[in-house]
Amino acid sequence: MEMLKRIYWDLKFKHGRNQFVEHFLRSLPLSFGMYMREQWYSKHFKSCGINLHVLPGTYILHPERVECGDNVFLGINNYIQAAGGLVLGSDVMFGPYVKIWTQNHIFEDYDTPVWKQGYEYKPVVIGNDVWLGANVFVMPGAIIGNNCIISANSVIAAKNYPDGCIMAGYPARKIGERNKI
Repeated sequence: MEMLKRIYWDLKFKHGRNQFVEHFLRSLPLSFGMYMREQWYSKHFKSCGINLHVLPGTYILHPERVECGDNVFLGINNYIQAAGGLVLGSDVMFGPYVKIWTQNHIFEDYDTPVWKQGYEYKPVVIGNDVWLGANVFVMPGAIIGNNCIISANSVIAAKNYPDGCIMAGYPARKIGERNKI
């Protein structure tokens, strides 16, 4: 009986119903799964351009706070925490296991447990024609300019990265530039 009560209360609210649907959609394979995820997220994002591709296993918290351009490719098993807001430009591509955080714990009060201090929210902005390699972690408040490449396993801190940068490392540092031909 207790389990049925929990399911009832989970499904009573829109957020709970959406989480059940998203959980199901994450596991759908092949082109059918891609189609279903594209349909779902394009309706639930704050805004969405054309050609959204969401590969299996991708988990998006607070999709209603995601703004998305055209030709966006979210890789296998991406984890996106968008409570603070997320803007994705056009022609953005994520490798597998990319993580984006837009909120973090507040921890200033030494005498209060961290979990009781709440959260701070900072949007993440990713420009046009950006590629995030496998296992990239983007921290709250990061602004990645247009035409950037972020190397696999890099950690992008909460700062502004100019257009055309090639970044790598932990923390990420500029290792090159994309030049116009």
